[in-house]
Amino acid sequence: MTNPYAHPSLARILDLLGTSAARLLAAPAGCDIPVTDHTVLDVTEEEGPAREGAILLAVGMRPDAAALLDALPALGRARVAAIALKTRGADTGPLVKAATAAGVAVLAVADVIPWRHLDALLAAAAGNVGQDAPGFPSAAAVGDLFALANAVAAMVGGAITVEDPQQRVLAYSNLPGQPIDDARRDTILGRQVPLDDHYLQVYRRLWRAPGVVRVGDASPLPRLAVAIRAGTEPLGSIWAVESGTPLGPEAEQALADAAKAATLHLLRLRRATELERRARGELLRSLLAGKLPSAARFGIDCGRMTVLALELPSSSPTPLNTLGLQVADLVMACAETLTSSVSCVVEGQVVYALLPLAQDVPQARVASLAEMVITRCEESLHTRLRAGIGSAVADFADVPRSRQEADRVLAVLAAEPHRARVASLQDVRCQAILLELQESIANDPRIQLASVTAMLRHDAEKGTRYAQTLLAYLDAFGDTTVAADRLHVHQNTFRYRIRRLGELFGVNLQDADERLVLWLQLRLLLSQARAAPTTAQGLHVVGPHQVPDQD
Repeated sequence: MTNPYAHPSLARILDLLGTSAARLLAAPAGCDIPVTDHTVLDVTEEEGPAREGAILLAVGMRPDAAALLDALPALGRARVAAIALKTRGADTGPLVKAATAAGVAVLAVADVIPWRHLDALLAAAAGNVGQDAPGFPSAAAVGDLFALANAVAAMVGGAITVEDPQQRVLAYSNLPGQPIDDARRDTILGRQVPLDDHYLQVYRRLWRAPGVVRVGDASPLPRLAVAIRAGTEPLGSIWAVESGTPLGPEAEQALADAAKAATLHLLRLRRATELERRARGELLRSLLAGKLPSAARFGIDCGRMTVLALELPSSSPTPLNTLGLQVADLVMACAETLTSSVSCVVEGQVVYALLPLAQDVPQARVASLAEMVITRCEESLHTRLRAGIGSAVADFADVPRSRQEADRVLAVLAAEPHRARVASLQDVRCQAILLELQESIANDPRIQLASVTAMLRHDAEKGTRYAQTLLAYLDAFGDTTVAADRLHVHQNTFRYRIRRLGELFGVNLQDADERLVLWLQLRLLLSQARAAPTTAQGLHVVGPHQVPDQD
């Protein structure tokens, strides 16, 4: 049987590189063509290195170079997959036109990406044959990092830790006999560097430094650290524990060389993570919409799951889509101690996370996770969030209901900002029910009492306060003394209004059912009116002290 993944497609190559590394300028034959190889384009060779399906790296060539434009017809006849070059801001119009006519795709490589990194990435893509399905695992890249950590530890003579830009531990050396301290042990066990103000200053210095940094006051044993970069973009860092004899220039050079070697591994790991997250995000988006994928595609093998919804602020200096991805990253990182196989997706102004829960994990742990995420967002992203938690469900078919409950909780928290920033449906069940009833009453005129509609209209047109008077009366269980005090009016005035209510609007306060419905509709509609200048009927509701009574 033919292996459909014998060679990665051009689309797969682009997906691996990412838009930050390369952009597609032209693809006259589409992106499904297989990529068999990559090599440097040398237009001085008579035959040239053109091979069918190859990506040719036009190193040092401008987009408008005559030699490059002249070579395109022959490259097209050789059925090369694409040429890749750095545009350096030059006009690419003639190149795109000529390449399209020749049937050759054109990739614009980011100027900051070294050619050797691109070469390594293309080699990595070829090495991932058979992993073209969405969400392919990144175990190879992680395994390479552990091997790299051990190799560097042997060369440097100190225990090694590899971290990502969020100070999460990606890999570490485990060679016997290398001294370590409690700071390294705690970092590895927690998979996260415990940050404080001093550590944050150390990392800021590391990101600015062009080479190896010596850190002597952040932990019991001194350390050497170096940033891992792709061009100018930080991908992570490598840390070496120094014990006994100080690590000399040879160790510093070995650490700097290791950072260059780690660039490829981290790019592969990041790209694999992005692909997996994107695939799982699309699955979650479908699931939240009521489409049911198989549990195997989510990698969930436990019987309970819940939806956590985090609402992003409506105004933020960070673009909403970028902020959503940053919050999703924080959720994934913080959830590692609670559960596995977490999926996140950003929908508009809300980040949704599907959290599988073991049977012995209480729902309260989800609230603790949400608090942790919110705290981290405030500290690192300077953003305040609200979090709603849906009920735990046992079946994928019930996940949309858990999502709806989480949305309802967010709506309650938004309507009552004095509440806690994290809540479950159980915490706000009564308010959630009232909110749902309010929406039903506002959206369906058939279930609105004619007396209530007439009362609100009269108040809006005449400047009276009959609706507020009746609501205060019902709130006080018919005690006119208490109700009059709440509205700051004389008891006789209050009793007069109550009598006029029956005359003007046909209200029967002797009927218990009518009292209940009157109270419910007045409470919900007046509450809605306080949050907006109009009611569902477009009626302006006058506040209690805005105009004099005209009863």
